[in-house]
Amino acid sequence: MNVMIVIHGICVIVCMILVMIVLNSKTSEAQKWLLAGTAFVMVNVVGYFFELQSTTVEGMRISVKIQYVGACFCLLCFLCFADVYNNHINQKLINGIKAFYVVNNLMILLLVFTFEHHTLYYKAVHSVVQNGQCFWIYTPGFFHRWWTVITFTMGIVILTIAISSAMEQKGERHHEYTLIIYAASMPFIFMILKLLGFTGYYDSFPFSMTITEIFLVVIILRYRLFDAVMTAKDMVLEEIQEGIFVLDNNGEAMYSNRESNRIFPGINRKRDERVHREIVQFIEGHPDGFMLQEHFYKWQSTDIRDNNGILAGTMYRIMDMTDNYHYTQKLIELKEDAERANEAKSSFLANMSHEIRTPINAVLGMNEMILRECDSDSIKEYAVNINNAGKTLLSIINDILDLSKIESGKMEIVEADYDVRLLLTDIENMISMRAEEKNLIFTIDADETIPTVLYGDEMRIKQCIVNLLTNSVKYTHKGSVSLKLDKTDNNDGSINLWVSVTDTGVGIREEELHKLFESFIRLDMIKNRNVEGTGLGLNITKKLVGMMGGNLTVESVYGEGSTFSFVIVQKVVNPEGIGDYRKGVKKLMEKTLKPAQTFIAPSANVLSVDDNKVNLAVVNGFLKKLKIQCDSVLSGIECIQKVSEKDYDIILLDHMMPEMDGIKTLQKLQQTELWQSKHPAVIALTANAVAGAREEYLKVGFTDYLSKPIDSVKLEELLAKYLPPDKIEKVEE
Repeated sequence: MNVMIVIHGICVIVCMILVMIVLNSKTSEAQKWLLAGTAFVMVNVVGYFFELQSTTVEGMRISVKIQYVGACFCLLCFLCFADVYNNHINQKLINGIKAFYVVNNLMILLLVFTFEHHTLYYKAVHSVVQNGQCFWIYTPGFFHRWWTVITFTMGIVILTIAISSAMEQKGERHHEYTLIIYAASMPFIFMILKLLGFTGYYDSFPFSMTITEIFLVVIILRYRLFDAVMTAKDMVLEEIQEGIFVLDNNGEAMYSNRESNRIFPGINRKRDERVHREIVQFIEGHPDGFMLQEHFYKWQSTDIRDNNGILAGTMYRIMDMTDNYHYTQKLIELKEDAERANEAKSSFLANMSHEIRTPINAVLGMNEMILRECDSDSIKEYAVNINNAGKTLLSIINDILDLSKIESGKMEIVEADYDVRLLLTDIENMISMRAEEKNLIFTIDADETIPTVLYGDEMRIKQCIVNLLTNSVKYTHKGSVSLKLDKTDNNDGSINLWVSVTDTGVGIREEELHKLFESFIRLDMIKNRNVEGTGLGLNITKKLVGMMGGNLTVESVYGEGSTFSFVIVQKVVNPEGIGDYRKGVKKLMEKTLKPAQTFIAPSANVLSVDDNKVNLAVVNGFLKKLKIQCDSVLSGIECIQKVSEKDYDIILLDHMMPEMDGIKTLQKLQQTELWQSKHPAVIALTANAVAGAREEYLKVGFTDYLSKPIDSVKLEELLAKYLPPDKIEKVEE
């Protein structure tokens, strides 16, 4: 084993022994600084011990960083030790020097911990072998030279403090300070030897600091360096950034440190019990803290007891919590701002819900009239496609406007039975037109043995597939886009549903694949600058697939195309294969074109209130088939007038209306004689579908709630529920 490695191994052991010796010495502020300095010297020695044995660049980097942690902090600790032990030097000057070196050494640590990424500290690093020992050679950069100069200067400062203190000491303590001078000189001397080149490639700093530590420990053992424990404690109490105020049992101030004198200038009048009493009364009168001179303080009181447990006095600790106070106040302000913004957002979403859903209500409502009354198969097929697309649009809007989901940042997977054939038909209807507009061939290849009915979240699966297909259509300018569905059977009554989307589009560069699923990212911006979209689709799809237990993957060749794939587990409800899904959907259409009607109510009276004539026409169209007598009005004022003239079994009342909205109209109705005697059911029929809307409407007095666009089945269910039983006539299906 190399001699230098052995020597530094011994140095590590010596440092450990020195740490234990200092640790067992009497406690004082100087001892704490010396203990910390000794510990960091050991860290420095350990780092260089590892460097001498390092044969790899990675090992060298770790060793250097360990060394500098020890070097930077041990020098700071010894500067603080010299300051405490020799406190006659100009304190403002010393404090300024300490502050400078704290900032400087932290900056050096940052540069060293990142030196492999820049040349600010080391321009280059290589290894050489000298006398059988491997040394790492560092070509210094600007900040390495800066570190050398500044460290050399720090050595001069510490040595100056030691020499000036020794010159003032006489008698027995002269020998003690002479040893301190020797201790302070060691790093200084070895640094000069290093700069003059006498030590070659060998870094003598760790060895010199070990010698310094030995000198200081000799002083501890020989001259009882820490006998002045009480003096050190007093110094700590004076320098602490807390006000310390001690009273005896008679309420007389026994001690107050510098900080407490600054907070309460009159506190140092030791014989003025009135002042002390007023200060204590002021402190205890503010149990949650107090503000003085634009500073906020918290306090604690502790009983002081002697060795026999007898109460000897009380100590008050006064802590400056100004930064925390301002931070807390800022948090409170931000919380209030967030609450106001949240209320504004809720109001905005409610209004947007109404504005967007109102025209959708008209589209879907009138489209259902076509389904009910038209006999042309081709028109009915168009109407079914409109209905499916409208419902898909509605589901997207519902997600966007669901305030509770937006606030929580969570998206729930809601599982239910769904028909795979309808899923594929919806996807085909949504994508085929986009593909045709770009002259692309769009195909769906679905394994005919895939079960007809599965159990899962149809809307999320559809959303994922549509996102992938839309993305492929966007970035494919010629050729084709295809969707493939396959499956493998499991033994637990479920299948692995395999989904893949393949295109002949622009493809993705291999080096950009890792950015593909990031939010708001558009790859290859120059080529794709005209492509619309926010860049959120793939990110959302990946998260949704993950929530369903799958993983979205991509394979791509730049300039040739891409394939996106995922696999999710779905429970089987109906194992019969889908076969040709288009034929299966046609058979289903015959059952859904004309909804089954279960009752009529020719003697029932319903009043529909809405400021939109199209919405009134939609409601009238639904009620027409039920043979219900329906009156319509365009405002809350007309509603109240109508109710005063005629008895109604049910009132369908819109919320967002000018002059008098639905809630105010309801409140007026509740004051009429009809309400007191007849008490008709009032159903909130509104476009406000934000989460929690139903509860809010029921809370203000509505009988029930139905959101727009109107679902004819749900409307019939509510009518059957709230119409008088004697006015309902059952209809055979």
